[in-house]
Amino acid sequence: MNATLAAAAPPDHAWPRRSRAWYVVALLTLAYALAILDRVSIGLLIVPLQKALHINDTQFGLLQGMAFSLFYSVLGLPLGMWCDRSRRVPLLVTGLFLWSAATIGCAFASSFGGLFFARMLVGIGEAALVPCAASLIADYFEPDVRPKAYGTFVTGSSLGTAAAMALSGLFLVTADQLIAGYDAFRAMAPWQIVFILCGSPGILLAFIIMTTVREPARHGAAAATPPFSLRPILALFRSHPAAFGSLMLGTVLNLVCVYAIVGWFPALFIRAHGWGAAETGWLLGAVGMPISIFAAVNSGWVIAWLTKRGHEDAPLIAATCCGLSMVVFGTFACIVPSGPLALVGYALNALFLNWNISGVYSGIALIAPNEMRGQVMAIHNILSGLVALTAGNFIVGFLSDTVFTQPTGIAWSLGTVFFVCGLAATLVLMAGRRAFRAAAKANQKREAAL
Repeated sequence: MNATLAAAAPPDHAWPRRSRAWYVVALLTLAYALAILDRVSIGLLIVPLQKALHINDTQFGLLQGMAFSLFYSVLGLPLGMWCDRSRRVPLLVTGLFLWSAATIGCAFASSFGGLFFARMLVGIGEAALVPCAASLIADYFEPDVRPKAYGTFVTGSSLGTAAAMALSGLFLVTADQLIAGYDAFRAMAPWQIVFILCGSPGILLAFIIMTTVREPARHGAAAATPPFSLRPILALFRSHPAAFGSLMLGTVLNLVCVYAIVGWFPALFIRAHGWGAAETGWLLGAVGMPISIFAAVNSGWVIAWLTKRGHEDAPLIAATCCGLSMVVFGTFACIVPSGPLALVGYALNALFLNWNISGVYSGIALIAPNEMRGQVMAIHNILSGLVALTAGNFIVGFLSDTVFTQPTGIAWSLGTVFFVCGLAATLVLMAGRRAFRAAAKANQKREAAL
């Protein structure tokens, strides 16, 4: 660690023991995996849910997007401010318990409105995760190790997505055996059992985190706790508008594509290529999980490697690679005429998906002061929810219902989103690299002066 970064850590607050820090990252990664599992498992249940609740593609897009993102976004900033001013572990535990219980509650919805409400509660709980996790990791690891820790944390997204695909397919196939073996499940449809099995592990994990994770000391933070006000965060953004603007907008555009993949790629294989739901889940999970985990881990190492070689804008470089992948591999996966070729495109694109979110976490840690990292992360979550999650799911469903209305139209709906948003993300991120470097240097000087 260089002298400037080392000076940012108060001498009376030693960094936590490395083994303890990695234990916490492991739990946070598992929580992230469960959050993604609970968030996206609905994607493979499109056929049974549409039959049971009589909903169309546009409504299903709202269930995947707006229902979740509405409160996930609205509560993001208040929870980020809370995270920056108080103990983060209790807030994290509360959110984990709430979203897990709400996922179980989805199983008991009997209408579009009931399922919409349950998905809103999932969003409320998950709004606490990313600000708390990003802030905790920053105080458990020295600055030169943080990108690796963030890269490991991001593997939770891959684990959760792959689990949602593979386990949902497994549960749909084995639900009859579960119903036959347990009285409690006999009156339930397979899709209801999927929600219950996806939500239950989070209840146990909340208890484990509550009893084994300690609140770390804050490093590089101002001595006085700032009042609850938007003025500091607005002043921070005004000081480096191009740096924060390019990081936020570019990575959110990438996330529009990511959420479109999560929400609609199973439908691509089911509708355009005639695969079954269980087969689709197994194959997407089996192919995507190892590749995405590899990409998530190596993203942190790549960012750290680029940073050591003088690229202070390494997080933006990583996110740019994700945007280019969407344009090339993502579009390819949609427009090819066969399922196996589409699976190849999906696999190639998965090599770079997690470079985007690793760039977000590492980038915010570089240019945002400690006492505002939770808020900056929360604002990114607001944009991710209101723009990426809502748009990525809604636009694909809307295009499928109104423009590309043929049975295979889902392919062109997805391909349009990947090409347009991936290209826009690439251009925005490339344009912001110089401003990001200046903001990173300014934040290092500030921390060294504390």
